[in-house]
Amino acid sequence: MAQHHATPHRLRLLALALLAALPALGGCRQKMADQPYYRPLEETEFFEDKRASRPIERGTIHRAQYLESDPIATGLTPDEWDAAYRYAVPAKPDQMAALDGEKVKRAVGAPRYDQRKAGEPKVYVEEFPFPITQADLKRGEDRYTVYCAVCHGPQGNGQGKIWERGYLIPTSFHTQKVEHKDGPKEADVRNPQGLGISRGYSLWGQTIPMDQAPVGYYFEVITKGYGGMPSYSAQIPPDDRWRIIAHIRRLQFTQRAPGGKK
Repeated sequence: MAQHHATPHRLRLLALALLAALPALGGCRQKMADQPYYRPLEETEFFEDKRASRPIERGTIHRAQYLESDPIATGLTPDEWDAAYRYAVPAKPDQMAALDGEKVKRAVGAPRYDQRKAGEPKVYVEEFPFPITQADLKRGEDRYTVYCAVCHGPQGNGQGKIWERGYLIPTSFHTQKVEHKDGPKEADVRNPQGLGISRGYSLWGQTIPMDQAPVGYYFEVITKGYGGMPSYSAQIPPDDRWRIIAHIRRLQFTQRAPGGKK
């Protein structure tokens, strides 16, 4: 069998090919392979604030998430978010003395204004962020029954079953007495602020009946919780929170609607 031997010409071609490949092999270990490494909370000179661990940029969302300033996700008005961004800047030492007079302004998202009055800032949206259909009302009733009726009662009068076992009594959604068919009757009058008066607004010196509180306020309470009520943001998606509020509005309307219009 004949043996093939490398000729000098072939050896020269092989050597040239190896030399041409050397830069490419060296490129695998450029600076991209040896990037600076920072431990958590370590300082860096690269950024002006010297923080190597960067905060998430405002407006960053994951897929299918709402922007924080979208009313459907928070219930707050655009004006309230403008205030939130404005007061997010930490006050300087020479400004601290003025903070006492600005606490109300800086309490972003709090029920601190009676926005029924002309000229008062509007903290919460007063309209639903999407049209409410019959299907939405049905879904809202279903979710209300699952998550809310056990405390607030099927009719929204605060006469659920939980308070009978020692839990805090929720505020009635109604300003008039609405009795539970099978339960005790005395729970309707145990709110020191008065029947159907918002406890959250009362803390800010505002006397606002629950049927006049803006829908955005309900949304924030469901989202963040209030008093003995925990947050339901993990259990109830934003759209369903609005549907629950729509069902509550229906409960309120059916208890005060003129005859023949229920």
